[in-house]
Amino acid sequence: MKKLSLFLLTLLIISGNVVAQKPEPKPKASFGLLGAGNYTKFRVESYSPNSYTAAGGGAFGVWVNIPINSFISIEPQAQYSYLRYVSNNTSPSLKLFDGIMQYQSFPVLVKIKANKDLAFIMGPQFDFLNKITNNSAAKDILNKSQFKKRSIAWTLGIELFPDRVVQPYIRYMYGTQNLAGYNYPSDRPNLFNSGIQAGLKFRLTKVAKPVPAPVVVAPVVVEPPKPKDTDGDGITDDADKCPTVAGTAKYGGCPVPDTDKDGINDENDKCPTVAGLAKYGGCPIPDTDKDGINDEEDKCPTVPGLAKYNGCPIPDTDGDGVNDEEDKCPTVKGTVANAGCPELAAQYNFDYKKVLFNTGTAVLTKASKLELEKVVKAMNDYASLKLYVEGHTDNAGSDKINLPLSLKRANAVKAYLVSRKVEATRLVTDGLGSSKPIADNKTAKGKALNRRVEFRVQE
Repeated sequence: MKKLSLFLLTLLIISGNVVAQKPEPKPKASFGLLGAGNYTKFRVESYSPNSYTAAGGGAFGVWVNIPINSFISIEPQAQYSYLRYVSNNTSPSLKLFDGIMQYQSFPVLVKIKANKDLAFIMGPQFDFLNKITNNSAAKDILNKSQFKKRSIAWTLGIELFPDRVVQPYIRYMYGTQNLAGYNYPSDRPNLFNSGIQAGLKFRLTKVAKPVPAPVVVAPVVVEPPKPKDTDGDGITDDADKCPTVAGTAKYGGCPVPDTDKDGINDENDKCPTVAGLAKYGGCPIPDTDKDGINDEEDKCPTVPGLAKYNGCPIPDTDGDGVNDEEDKCPTVKGTVANAGCPELAAQYNFDYKKVLFNTGTAVLTKASKLELEKVVKAMNDYASLKLYVEGHTDNAGSDKINLPLSLKRANAVKAYLVSRKVEATRLVTDGLGSSKPIADNKTAKGKALNRRVEFRVQE
């Protein structure tokens, strides 16, 4: 109690200083609603085996604020509150009250405003017990008749934004009366209330707006205005088209323009309407060969090329006139007609006319196999070379017979090449029957020549 009295005295001294600072017109009374949480416990005296843990409760009610002056007001409140108590003693024979007490509480608070955002609150609170619920083993002993119906607690705390519609607050409640009544058992301890309440107040009346103090206007000596030059560029504001930015007379007081916004003014910019770099006199990086790749990134700046090749044309590694993207043999000179690969006939002395079959069969002759060894060597020399193998027949028989026979002949050639370690995926076969003769089918020699297989590079 000594500490509480000292704190109250300190608050009164602070309030006296606040009031003495600046008197204002007396504000009007206000009222509203409140809602709060209670965090309470009993202080136990004369009974050491028992103690209490703080527990939560709640309250709601109304309030009326009656100003005395601009800084001090009286605020009575009416609350419906319930306080919860939790005993730490687990012994059924010693356990005290453990449950809820419901009160009608009437705090009568003095509010002292420190400033527009903070106020101190203090004063007595009168509590009237309505109902109790005792959950402890002593509930048959401790009931409403064993407790005082009226009690007093002292309270002090702070309130935020006391002049606004919503006012948060927190206050400490210190009970000064033993709650034990006349029928309270003599072997039970003295119980005193204590706790904290925190909540929100809601003002229902309008917030008064401060009346502005009258403005005293000192007499002004009128002097002839002097020409202003805000940007200090030697051109007065009345003639300056850019009065806040230093410029030149040539541009009416504005800076030298930079039309393309590249940081190089138009007087020094060789390309004033196109953004560029100082390195190129304000012009963009040049593209000499006009291939869309600027010279700084173009490895062939004077020859049009592709971004894929850093501005250079598509390469032709073997220099055979067929670029690498279309050249099936990009590292060996070939011909355009043969997709960049060398002609088998020219390089390997290969003669497809020597790859022959007997009439009506798909069996390679011994001489044919010797000729196909030249194809095997070409396929081994050029790992990227892929071929079409086309089978042909003479005109003996119908297409119903010749087409399947020509395909069998193409497959017979493929089978031989695969047997010589050529990958099957590099060979595609087709049978064309007697549709493309190379000799006269009226003679035996001509028919023999037409029973053949031809090779064509896959494009």
